[in-house]
Amino acid sequence: MIPGTKKPAFTLHDIFLYIAIASKHARLMVLLICFALTAGLTYYVFAKPVYYAHALIHLEYQAHPLDTDSIYQDGRLYAFIAQLTEPQIMERTARALGVDTGGRDLERKYLFKFRASLNPEKNIDVEVWPWSPDWARRWTETMVREFLAYRQEKRLEEKNKLIANYSEELKEVVRGMDQQFSEKVDFQKQQDFTQTLILVNSISTLPARLTKLQMRIDELGRVRVRLQDPSLDSVARLSLISTADDEMTRLKIGEQVAQPNGEQKEDKGDKKDANSLNPDNAVVVVGNLVKSEHTWDSIADEQQQIKKQIAEALHNWLPTSGKVRDLQKKLEVVNQRLDAEYGVAKERFDLQYQELLNKKHDLESKLPEYDELTRKHTKLLTELSIFDMSRLPYESYMAEMKKQINEVEFAGEKERINVKYAGLIEVRDDPVSPNRLRLILLSLAAGIGLAIGVPFLIEYLDHTMTNLEEVEHSFRLRGLGVVPQTEATDMLSPGEPDDSVKHGLVENFRVIRTNVLSMGALSKPPHVVMVTSAMPKEGKTVVSSNLAASFALTGAKTLLIDTDLRRGRLHRLFGYRKEPGLSNVLLGEATLEEAFRPSSQENLTILSAGRHIDHGTELLGSPNFAALVTSLRDRFERIVIDTPPVLGLSETSIMQSLVDGVLFVIWTGHTPVRGVQSAIETLRANGANFYGFVLNRLDLTTTQNYYQYYYYSHDYYYQHAIEGT
Repeated sequence: MIPGTKKPAFTLHDIFLYIAIASKHARLMVLLICFALTAGLTYYVFAKPVYYAHALIHLEYQAHPLDTDSIYQDGRLYAFIAQLTEPQIMERTARALGVDTGGRDLERKYLFKFRASLNPEKNIDVEVWPWSPDWARRWTETMVREFLAYRQEKRLEEKNKLIANYSEELKEVVRGMDQQFSEKVDFQKQQDFTQTLILVNSISTLPARLTKLQMRIDELGRVRVRLQDPSLDSVARLSLISTADDEMTRLKIGEQVAQPNGEQKEDKGDKKDANSLNPDNAVVVVGNLVKSEHTWDSIADEQQQIKKQIAEALHNWLPTSGKVRDLQKKLEVVNQRLDAEYGVAKERFDLQYQELLNKKHDLESKLPEYDELTRKHTKLLTELSIFDMSRLPYESYMAEMKKQINEVEFAGEKERINVKYAGLIEVRDDPVSPNRLRLILLSLAAGIGLAIGVPFLIEYLDHTMTNLEEVEHSFRLRGLGVVPQTEATDMLSPGEPDDSVKHGLVENFRVIRTNVLSMGALSKPPHVVMVTSAMPKEGKTVVSSNLAASFALTGAKTLLIDTDLRRGRLHRLFGYRKEPGLSNVLLGEATLEEAFRPSSQENLTILSAGRHIDHGTELLGSPNFAALVTSLRDRFERIVIDTPPVLGLSETSIMQSLVDGVLFVIWTGHTPVRGVQSAIETLRANGANFYGFVLNRLDLTTTQNYYQYYYYSHDYYYQHAIEGT
């Protein structure tokens, strides 16, 4: 594919690939189709005939004044259908039809299928598939009759059970109410609740009386302050006192005012005597504290008249005249009388003020007792509330149970939904199953599905590498080419033009060689190329030999080295002796010239593995081998190194720093994906430079590989050749 172009989602190549998979598993596909058809035929021969009937059940919903759905669950249509199809109803119906069985035996021998559903008219459609035509006609009607009988029996049983339970519970509630009432009375007695309530009621008005008394004292205090004003005369002062006296008239004559019992004693229980608050300790407001009229008013009028007479006399007489003097003496006498009246009023006013102060003192002395009684009363109320909350609400229980008993009694004989069998809608006298045409179509469809699915499942479960593009995508390596499976074990120069197999092999490796050179132009030039694989026997020795021969065909002086010091077989491929070889050179037992073997291919030299060495890793990782590779770089244009497999051995990883790149060999259809992945990750972890991979031993005789590689091999290789130029 040309770089930069997008691969089509579905190409002709994919069509040929699917055809190839189908041809590969053709016999299996035909066998699966035949198996499905045979299974369908067997079922048709041995299956029992099934009959069909469709009937209608009419439902009439009735509303009740009392909601009994929570008791009998008789108002839910879908629950009603579920009850209709319960196993006990099915068994009762079968017994009514003469068969005493149930469960799996009923389904397996008599009733193949049963279905009940609610239609848009809120009626029930019943479809039944029995093994008997008589059951098809009679099943639904018999089922409705048995259902109504069973429902009535269960309803009566439930009603009696509920009434019995409610009666017993009602007795328990009555006993609980009596017990709670007794406990509450005992609790109130233990806490002296009644006595405390009486004491609190007797003293509950104390704060209000004290507040009212304080307001009166404040008012009289303001009057006392104003009486100290020197600019006021006796009349003005008497007016102030009279105003204060008028306010006192709010206290009616005979009103009782509580007085403290200064000699109050405590009894043995340290409880205050309740007599401290009785009426015997109160005073009565008497008439001398409340004035209904003022005696000084006439004197004040007389004073005003004398002042008027003096003013008139001064118009006609001199101030020293006898008439004026007489009037002034008379005025002095009146003033003295007013002063005397003021003195009496002031004394009375002071007495009233002092009495109010004494009353205030007496009331304030009762505040601690009031506070104590109030706290005690509040505490008792709280304890009583907590006591009430801790009790069960038997009154609510009783009301609820009476309601439920009424509902049970009222609706015990009444159905919310009336059920009536409406007859058959459709009935089949001939069997509806098995259906020959439907069975053939289903068997054929199942066979085709198996014929398509099983081969693709086999291909999906195949964890070996067979597709070059798949390997490229999975491991991000370039596919350098494929090597077809042939009987040839080596590669010779295509001297015989009639040898088409060898000629095709030469062409395959020319493509591989070209792609290696193109990849080298992008990374490192392929001077020293390592050929390896994940596991043994994947054909890396044949690939490395043919790759070296392909390099030699270009005229490049090429060296092929076998570094598998344990199981090297390069010498067998070319028909040479094993020794001397690489191990002999590294051990100093032979020289390079003695170990080199010329091949029949021009420009190609062979260096076999040499003597078997168990510690080959140490030799290949030694400085001698590194120096040897460095010296060989100067003598040869191309060096191809055949190495041991990657997995389980360390030689390949050690030699990564001595080579320019790696060519990875994959045995088509044999090497597992996990093995390839582990080997590639190991090489990459050691800094390997991958030129790409080769799919080896590709069987082009199979239809799949023929369409995928052989038929398109010219276009595929041609494209890679263009990329490498």
